Amino acid sequence: MMTRNEVEVKLHAVTNAIVHELIALTPESMTEIKFELVATDDGGADVGLLESHPDAKKVVLSDAIYRAASQYLPLIKQYLPGWSHSLLILRQSENGWQVRVEFEQT
Repeated sequence: MMTRNEVEVKLHAVTNAIVHELIALTPESMTEIKFELVATDDGGADVGLLESHPDAKKVVLSDAIYRAASQYLPLIKQYLPGWSHSLLILRQSENGWQVRVEFEQT
């Protein structure tokens, strides 16, 4: 069993992988990306972009996103018991991409 710190380090690395892949997949016309992971009744999660921009429909999630999400799920459940939802919000500014992560627990 991993320590809380080990889980946190791995969770941070997987979250960074998701963020970098989302930025790579996103059209330059989009300055904000909202990506969510939502717990499902079967113990898995649904993942996807929230369509806050018309070009979000053009983004096709890659295998790398799905792989990272499948690694994220057991880590977040271990880190935050009762986890039900994560929202990653990426906003482009003059200093590059700013990232915020919001969690919900039941």
